[in-house]
Amino acid sequence: MPKSCRAPHCSNAAGQARPPARRLSFYKFPLHDAARLRQWLAQMRQENWVPTRHQHLCSDHFEPSCFQYRWGVRYLRPDAVPTIF
Repeated sequence: MPKSCRAPHCSNAAGQARPPARRLSFYKFPLHDAARLRQWLAQMRQENWVPTRHQHLCSDHFEPSCFQYRWGVRYLRPDAVPTIF
């Protein structure tokens, strides 16, 4: 099953054609960090929704400062919270 973004009104999915400068990546919800998960859901305005381990948010919902790069690979910072909706 292809990954798709669970943010409201976002239709991004893995495998969609995009220009190289608009790389898209997907990140799992922080299910094992209750405080951070509450922050994510509050930013999404989805406080009463519970994501599953198979659901993701796409990189379009994170500021550039939320990422770190190692060996040319983009990683989400451990304290990152999505803010773009």
